[in-house]
Amino acid sequence: MAYLKTLHNLSASIAAKGGAIIAVTAEPIEHLSSTRKATGYEGLVIIDETNSLARELKRRGVIDVAVSERKGYKEGMAQPAILVARVKGEGGGEEEREVLEKWAIVPSVMNMGGAKDRPDLVQVWENVQAKLAGKPVVHTKYSLMGFFGTMAGKIFGR
Repeated sequence: MAYLKTLHNLSASIAAKGGAIIAVTAEPIEHLSSTRKATGYEGLVIIDETNSLARELKRRGVIDVAVSERKGYKEGMAQPAILVARVKGEGGGEEEREVLEKWAIVPSVMNMGGAKDRPDLVQVWENVQAKLAGKPVVHTKYSLMGFFGTMAGKIFGR
């Protein structure tokens, strides 16, 4: 939830740069209302219970989003990932796509099966803004969301 709250807090800055946020989840749609209420995130959400988008992005070599078996998820739970892309062009098949940033967690015992070690979204956005401006990245290494931050998010809904 903390990650989605941070994304919500960045949404005005992202929109000001002409960006759009699309959150994708494998969670059933009945969870969306409570997630929105807990995080304040009102942006576009794609419910993909079959993880077809994750599979297609992997097939195209764009990003490899891990999908883990988990109770309550018929076809598995897509693990956290970030994909920031710029699309240039006017449509009609002439678009040029540029991946500005991508990251996908590899679930392990050390990162609680994917629950921690996510990069700081503020830092990710700062790097994307630098790339958009043709400047060097601000962060060569991201701060990671650690165990205590993850647990606080689970306990206090942050």
